[in-house]
Amino acid sequence: MSSELTKEEILQQIKEYTVKEEFKKALRITEAPKVSFLAQGEYNINYLLETSKEKFVLRLNTGSQMHLDNQIKYEYQALEYLVSSNVTPTPLLLDDSCEELPFGLLVMSYLPGRSLVYERDLIKGAKVLANVHQVSVPKENQLIVEEKPLSGIWEECSKLIPTYLESSLGKIEVKRVLNRMINDLDKLRNQEEDIMNILPFSIVNTEVNSGNFIIDNDKGYLVDWEKPLVTTPLQDLSHFMVPTTTLWKTDYRMTKEDRECFIKVYCQERGFGSNKFQEIKEALDIFDKYSTMRGISWSAMAWVEYQQPDRLLKNQYTFEKMDMYLQEEFLVELFSEFE
Repeated sequence: MSSELTKEEILQQIKEYTVKEEFKKALRITEAPKVSFLAQGEYNINYLLETSKEKFVLRLNTGSQMHLDNQIKYEYQALEYLVSSNVTPTPLLLDDSCEELPFGLLVMSYLPGRSLVYERDLIKGAKVLANVHQVSVPKENQLIVEEKPLSGIWEECSKLIPTYLESSLGKIEVKRVLNRMINDLDKLRNQEEDIMNILPFSIVNTEVNSGNFIIDNDKGYLVDWEKPLVTTPLQDLSHFMVPTTTLWKTDYRMTKEDRECFIKVYCQERGFGSNKFQEIKEALDIFDKYSTMRGISWSAMAWVEYQQPDRLLKNQYTFEKMDMYLQEEFLVELFSEFE
């Protein structure tokens, strides 16, 4: 039934849901909020709720990237754990019953601002991640623990890459680089244990692209918590900095100087000394290869799928960006040490 509902029908159901006294009481509001569409992702729809005094975000969960039975509860719990960071939305209401609405939902605080701009907001981004990663992970938490993220990324990529390698659409020279990338990073996993011991595990976002940061003057926030894990903070730091992340929606590529500044600010915010800075910097040199491989592997798989005659949804910008990532010159530069 839920998949057959139009956007207008879902909006109407939310309006009917939010006027109920039980809902208003849960949010401690006295008036029915004005409801309007805010944003939509592949697995969620977000609505803005406005009263004369406050704003909230209502998030409907329509699927799960993590293949969870109760995705919205997983997100809500992560936000509960992160309240003390002061840089994430505050969770206010969870309804995972799907009784009155066809999807599970949560309501959280609304954070005003704009998306992060790499050229201007690197320091703010570093401070946000430091605040997130400093939060103590509750012993009895309900989040998924990733003990070996490098191996996890490699295994994920090794399942995506064959789509390109086995396609007649793929270029021979690109296939050669991708094969070498997979094989060489398989061998590099022998350093994973050492890397995992550098920093204590924390709650990581795993999707730290610029659009998931909100900047409001001097304050920064991280707002999309669809895929949090408990693992090394290096995963977020690496994902934030690699070219496959920064170039996806912008033309920005982090310079060596920007990179050092970002890591230094992060270390300062966490109270780390110069020795820890050097350790993190060296570990990221390795971790970045896996973060980059993830972006390239997904692009290689999607590049082939985009060109199938039965594919209906096509985004030209996305295809052109994937095509850029799959140029031999770009790939050789990313993995130059494997030449």
